[in-house]
Amino acid sequence: MSAGAESQLGLFTQDMAEPFPEVVLRSVSKSLTQTRPRDTRLSLCVLGSGSGGNSAVLRMEDQLILIDAGFGPLTTTRRLIQAKVSLDAVRALCLTHLDRDHFRPNWIPTLIGWRIKVYLHRWHAEEWAQIPGSDEMRKAGLLETFSDESFEPIPGLAVSPIRLAHDTKGTSGFHIASSSGSLGYATDLGHVPGELLERFTGVDLLAIESNYDPPMQLHSNRPLFLKRRIMGQAGHLSNQQCYEAVRELVRRCPRGVTPRHIVLLHRSQQCNCPEIVKQVFAQDERVAARVTLSEQRRRTRWFTVAGDSPSSRSGQMHLTY
Repeated sequence: MSAGAESQLGLFTQDMAEPFPEVVLRSVSKSLTQTRPRDTRLSLCVLGSGSGGNSAVLRMEDQLILIDAGFGPLTTTRRLIQAKVSLDAVRALCLTHLDRDHFRPNWIPTLIGWRIKVYLHRWHAEEWAQIPGSDEMRKAGLLETFSDESFEPIPGLAVSPIRLAHDTKGTSGFHIASSSGSLGYATDLGHVPGELLERFTGVDLLAIESNYDPPMQLHSNRPLFLKRRIMGQAGHLSNQQCYEAVRELVRRCPRGVTPRHIVLLHRSQQCNCPEIVKQVFAQDERVAARVTLSEQRRRTRWFTVAGDSPSSRSGQMHLTY
């Protein structure tokens, strides 16, 4: 394990409950303000993904958008800095849903202080209103609800939501498009709907959930109701379900093997493991060469939606960068 990875292990629970002083967040971000790389291409970095927290960051030119905020502000800020960007460049937060591993309420003071706008599907508005400080967000004009229509969190970036089945309220998947290419982002989906396959066909980058291995799930010591929930049509995707969805997207694409990059999200620590994921995706060498498995406690590298060919890689599944 690298020194950088080791340094993050203590950060995971450090700021889950209490907001970190804004002066500290501004201080750790300030050092990167003048040196932030400028890139007109749309890029994605998964800051961490799993049952303990989920967050990813999109970069376009000098602006950032977060997808989910399942880590506290301090942990997120430090992982952004490791990715050579900073919190002061974040313009918006797009939420898939409000489970605590996707949004931590202690973000509210930071969102208000940094004027970061939140985009949330209107079916979660009632749940959002129960979060302390959410009314201040609304009064500050920092909450935007959407339905099925697309929206632009920053100019030139079109985000189109896709409703996905997960528990009672569901989640939002996102098709995200810019002049340089497009990506699909979907997590916490109990099954793969036809709309997702239609909307994600032809994307340059795919980030999708590969949560559990069925035998490990069935033989775990989890209660029966939880196993049924996870493996049901409104739970999570298994490795094989994810693989089949990826293969179908590849089959549908008339231009050859796409997407360029496939980033697997939300792997269960208890009921999945990298070796099993490898075995599943190794069934198709064309797919396996493009796969990266995100981790709970480490960020991935940056992936651009166009420009770096998978053929330049080693052909092995990359578990992290």
